[in-house]
Amino acid sequence: MKRQGKCENYASCLLAYRNETITLSEGDFVCPECKQPLVPLTEAAKNAPVMIPSIIVGGIVALIVIGAAALWIQAKRFPTKPTASPLEQAQAALENQGSLKPLREETTPAPSEAPAEPESPPMPMTAASAPNLDLQNSENQQVKIEVLKRIDLMPTISAENKDKLYVSVERARQMGKIVTIPFASGKTALGSGDGEKLKATINSPQLQQLLQDPTCVFVILGFADTKGDEKTNLRISQERAQSVLNTLRDKCDIINLMHAVAMGGSSLFDPQGVEKNRVAEIWAVLP
Repeated sequence: MKRQGKCENYASCLLAYRNETITLSEGDFVCPECKQPLVPLTEAAKNAPVMIPSIIVGGIVALIVIGAAALWIQAKRFPTKPTASPLEQAQAALENQGSLKPLREETTPAPSEAPAEPESPPMPMTAASAPNLDLQNSENQQVKIEVLKRIDLMPTISAENKDKLYVSVERARQMGKIVTIPFASGKTALGSGDGEKLKATINSPQLQQLLQDPTCVFVILGFADTKGDEKTNLRISQERAQSVLNTLRDKCDIINLMHAVAMGGSSLFDPQGVEKNRVAEIWAVLP
């Protein structure tokens, strides 16, 4: 006698999962795949419509619960800042415009700048009334020693020309300062009207004999005050000396050999102050 039934072992039996009808003619009334007791076909017909949908619905509900839990955990770990409505944003913009303050303050305040040093006008350009070219003079001797030390630091001339300048200063029979050109704080170039002033100063009667001597070498010494670092002061002094040299050549028509020498930061002219050390000097060297 044939018997028909269905397996309800949905967890581990493929025949139950497929809801297949199992027909047995002899032996025990068990599933041939999982060996679990079969449910007669008439009884299985009553259970099937309820059991399978229940399992499907239960799985869907479980997935929904797991997804909701994941979203809740994500929201707790990374809270989002509520955004303002367009009306609130417009009101905030109007308030910010009226107060001139940023809506979002900087986390670190910008450093306040130190007040700038008041700039005093430079001293007038001066020429020696009677140039002292005596190398036995203590000032002349001191400057000669300093110039010899600085020649190797000159960045704009070749080693050969450095050697020539060194020999000229070392073997000079006469050497002395003839003109002093002051600079304002932070200034490294002569102004537009300074060329005419320098030309008038250099062409003064007491300097005409030197200008007419083609063997005279003019050495322009640039100085800076002692404020700031050494490298910056050296650059400033070089630019001041070069500016004076360019003016002598281009506007004063000096054709003698000239060299610009950076003397760096100095307190030679005023140990207590800084203003008098912001100068360039023109020195005459007679070989």
